[in-house]
Amino acid sequence: MIELLKSYFQTPQFPAGARVNRLYKGSLDRVDGRVVAHTDEGVLVEWPRNGSGWEQPGALCLQG
Repeated sequence: MIELLKSYFQTPQFPAGARVNRLYKGSLDRVDGRVVAHTDEGVLVEWPRNGSGWEQPGALCLQG
């Protein structure tokens, strides 16, 4: 139970090469990105359109 509660306050971690989507105001804003790097600054994602960009980890979700 404690681990579950702690997980709500942790920053999500994304491994390099993971496929991600970006959420904005409750809907998918960008899809099919590939994580290049995850640093303290954020997550560098390469998008199929619009090139690469730094994203906040909380705005991303893993593709299932």
